[in-house]
Amino acid sequence: EGLEIDNYKTTLPLKKGLSSSAAICVLTARAFNKLYDLHLTTRGEMEYAYAGEILTPSRCGRLDQACAFGTTPVLMTYDGEFTSVEKIPITRKLYLVIVDLCAQKDTVKIL
Repeated sequence: EGLEIDNYKTTLPLKKGLSSSAAICVLTARAFNKLYDLHLTTRGEMEYAYAGEILTPSRCGRLDQACAFGTTPVLMTYDGEFTSVEKIPITRKLYLVIVDLCAQKDTVKIL
C-alpha cells in the first residue's frame, strides 16, 4: 500500500515567500499520518514535514510549518534548537492583506 497525492487544487502561489513548499510537506506528513494511523500530533506532523523539506533544495525556514495549524493563528518561537508553538486566542476579526509584488523569491539566494 502506498500514497499518491494529486495536489490539483492548490491556490497558494509558488515562489512568493508564502511557505508553499512547507504546506506541501505538511500535507504529505498529514496524509501519511492519516493513512497509516501514526497518531502524530500536529507538532509531530510539523517535525516530519521539516525533516523532509530540509532534504530538498528549498531551504525552508524552521517556522514555515505553522501552516499545519490551518486557520488557527499561532505564535512560534525558535531558540536555535527547539521550536515552541502556542495558539493565539483571537477575540476580534483578524484581517490579512497579501500583496503580489510580481516578483519571485529565491530562498537559497536570500540565505
